[in-house]
Amino acid sequence: RRSHRQQLDCAVDRTSRIMSPRSSFKYVYIPADDTCPMEELSMEIPEGREMECLLDVLKDHFRNAKTVGTANEQKAIFKKQLEEHSGKTIDDNLMDIAAKMQMVQPVALLPGGKATNWEHVNCYVDDRGISKGLPRNIRACGIANECGASSDIVGDAFIARIIDDEEKFERHDFTLSEVSSSAPWVKRAFELNLAKHQNSGDMKEQLRAMTNMNTAADALDLQDDLPEPGPPPGAIEEGVTHPYQWTQDGEDLVVTVPNLPAETGKGDVRCDIKMKHLHLECDKAPDGERVIIDGALELCFEVIPDESSWSILANKDGTKRIEVTITKGKDMRWPCLTRTKSAPETK
Repeated sequence: RRSHRQQLDCAVDRTSRIMSPRSSFKYVYIPADDTCPMEELSMEIPEGREMECLLDVLKDHFRNAKTVGTANEQKAIFKKQLEEHSGKTIDDNLMDIAAKMQMVQPVALLPGGKATNWEHVNCYVDDRGISKGLPRNIRACGIANECGASSDIVGDAFIARIIDDEEKFERHDFTLSEVSSSAPWVKRAFELNLAKHQNSGDMKEQLRAMTNMNTAADALDLQDDLPEPGPPPGAIEEGVTHPYQWTQDGEDLVVTVPNLPAETGKGDVRCDIKMKHLHLECDKAPDGERVIIDGALELCFEVIPDESSWSILANKDGTKRIEVTITKGKDMRWPCLTRTKSAPETK
């Protein structure tokens, strides 16, 4: 999260940056009330206010949105949040000032950088949504999860696209048709957020070796409580017994369904391997477990179907097992088999 000072610095610095000649841009509104449709909105860019124009409109929206609880109750919750975050006691006079401020919190869905030609896709939410008692935005949370950037988003949300390389700032269109798990930007976001998540531990060690550790950490928005490298939040389905196991070795994945009845034959199995999906079903599996892997779930990364295969093998006790050998599209470690509802890797 950018500090208030960082946001001010960013706004002040705009005079030295190259602005876009665009006169308008599109963005998407996702109401917290899921009975209300999402909307594609358009905004004219006031001269000289390309950076601030969207934030100004969103501040007014969040300031006027319905809230839950009294002003004093909201302030108490907000104070507790600030004190937990800062580790310091917040003076009541300072709290009065902070409570009157309306800020917009960006949630990075597609993290911008050289890999994206400095394209960023952000979800903008009310900075004080939790203290205002706003409801969880199920659709916005789902989009963030698909991007590998899981966040507990509350209240109304807005998604917009910018190009920002610290010298040039441009607002580009983000349309309603792009709010889809199959959109190319979502795929790219998942890969980048996954890589960032896996490398966060190494990044922190490198930063500790730098002289200006605090400045560098703030610039990269890294915190001490970053999770250890592993699958993105929400990918592994915890507390569930899965009917399959999976392992990996280099460019190969092996999915195993153990302990099937001895009479299980190839005619009882349906295995469909596609570039981004795997559907595995067995008629001899116990009731409720016949669909072993749902083809609607997306694989963590792409695979090569023509180099993948499956077979039925006999166990020593007379039972059968299914083994699916899958060739990865790229020789890289997979943190999960499917992007959601995945079993953990068998070690």
